[in-house]
Amino acid sequence: MPENTAATIKKEKTLKEKVGILIAERMETDQKLPTEKEMMAQFNVSRSSLREVLSIYESNGIIHTVQGSGRYITPPNFSAPLVDTWSILIEAKPALLLNLLDIRCMLEINSLSTAMRYIDIKQLQLLQAEVNAMKEKSAAGKTFASNDREFHRILFSSTKNILLEQLLTAFWDLYSLARVETYHEELPTLAQQHGDILAAFTQEDLEMATSLLKQQFDDARQQIKIALLDNE
Repeated sequence: MPENTAATIKKEKTLKEKVGILIAERMETDQKLPTEKEMMAQFNVSRSSLREVLSIYESNGIIHTVQGSGRYITPPNFSAPLVDTWSILIEAKPALLLNLLDIRCMLEINSLSTAMRYIDIKQLQLLQAEVNAMKEKSAAGKTFASNDREFHRILFSSTKNILLEQLLTAFWDLYSLARVETYHEELPTLAQQHGDILAAFTQEDLEMATSLLKQQFDDARQQIKIALLDNE
């Protein structure tokens, strides 16, 4: 008689779980679900059963239907509620920005090797365009917070990590709301620093890229402290 224990019996996945796996897989690649007919065949279920499960994900905003085109995936985005909540607290206690910077530093530094491994030529070209814009603006005495933000977004978009991208988006939004990103006395140096990071990526020099990024965070920490003192 065969054993009938939890260790030897694999639980059959529910239709909801199977659809969830499909959504997670497509979210990273294609963001469009197969047709109902294709999913019915894949999961061997009726149209009514499939639609019942799909309606659960639709009600949660994870998928949406485009008339005549099909169902598309909308990855959950927690950056907006994160910003809404923490912007209030940071307004009350601006020093929290330093804690926020520490978290961002850990995320970016620990993601550098992955970003360097997967970054492609097009992304490197886009980064060069942002560096050029920073240098032009700094030469004219203008700040370039939007280019700085886009540089880091492009850099870490190569990791294909949606959660990382959303967290970094939230951090930049909070910095923007706190109005600390424009504080910098040596704009040409900062622009060149971004160019050096790009050069390190092009040469696949992880040690140099890590060192330069740490310098940027040290500088950002100093600028936040200056901003906090000026606002007292």
